[in-house]
Amino acid sequence: MSDRVRDTQAQRTARMRTRLLDAVVESLVEVGYAGTTTLAVQKRAGVPRGTLQHHFPTKADLLAGAVEHVAARRFAQLTSEFGAIPPDADRLATAVELTIRMLSGPSFWAALEMRVGARTDPELLAAFLPLESRLFELMHNSIRDIFRHEFPDDPRVPTITEFTIEIMTGLALRVLLTGEQDRNRILQHRWGNAVRVLLGAADADTLLDPPAR
Repeated sequence: MSDRVRDTQAQRTARMRTRLLDAVVESLVEVGYAGTTTLAVQKRAGVPRGTLQHHFPTKADLLAGAVEHVAARRFAQLTSEFGAIPPDADRLATAVELTIRMLSGPSFWAALEMRVGARTDPELLAAFLPLESRLFELMHNSIRDIFRHEFPDDPRVPTITEFTIEIMTGLALRVLLTGEQDRNRILQHRWGNAVRVLLGAADADTLLDPPAR
């Protein structure tokens, strides 16, 4: 068998796996973990049962593959977003904004459904936790490095980085449940102000300052 034929088969396999895993993500976002059955994924992807079972023999295999698929998307998003920060950007505000972006959208929602499922599914938990931990470590390091660009020797930076991730996670969940985008934007901006106050770059009375026009 020629390398060309072998490559074509590998590419076809990769495309089919991506098609199936995209169907898992869509299902998680639209109907949640409970509604994401192998039959539902098969129908959504528009493939025969045998095709799904060939690539993912069990639901555990399918969800483990989806964990890696979603994680890869989020890793790529993180690298792209943080790598594209312009040199003259307001780095503190940008760090907060990019954190909330990383914690929103279909990939985050799919990961959130997996987190819910992993609570009672040991196999899914074993697949999910290492990748989720790695993602949050990368996010933490990226945000910390932005803060350290302006405050290189400040020992408060790692803790403020943790606060930023946790607060933005809470805001992301809040908007997911309530749809209150405007309120979230206000709170997001105020946390950016608070970061400056906590790092000694602004007075406490600037906390409620509105965004610059």
